[in-house]
Amino acid sequence: MTSTLNSAKADAVTHPPIDLLEGRYYEEVQIGQRFIAPAVTMTESMITLACGLFQDIALLHRDHRIAAENGFRGPIAPGALTMGVCIAPLALVIGKKTATHLTDEIVYRAPVYAGDTLDIEIEAVRREEKSRFGIIEYATHVTNQEGETVAEILTKMGHLYAPKGSRP
Repeated sequence: MTSTLNSAKADAVTHPPIDLLEGRYYEEVQIGQRFIAPAVTMTESMITLACGLFQDIALLHRDHRIAAENGFRGPIAPGALTMGVCIAPLALVIGKKTATHLTDEIVYRAPVYAGDTLDIEIEAVRREEKSRFGIIEYATHVTNQEGETVAEILTKMGHLYAPKGSRP
């Protein structure tokens, strides 16, 4: 995995913590705060393994001729693989301070092909306090190496509250 940030974009975001287990409590994430995940390059092996794992037998994922007949330039990644690759970086934001993963809503905007490099930007867009944990809604915007949006995802995650003595 490689990061493909330009300097203007890099100045405007918070990168996920280096200690993946540390994460952030509910109080530590603010509306509008953005996180850049490491870029991911989709490979043919990833697509093949995902098709087997998910028992996805659609020929659009494996057969160049079928993909071309359906208007694609080649086999496309299964949606479940694209979604998994794009929501997994939330673990970098939350780490061990997660209470639960509540929901995901995804809109696929363009196909993902082997060789595509996906840039993933996550923004905290809504907060809601509950009794046991706080809910934060994240908007994830995914683009390919050409800057084309391939997916948009809204995810609700439950964050633990900071221990009572350490709350701001």
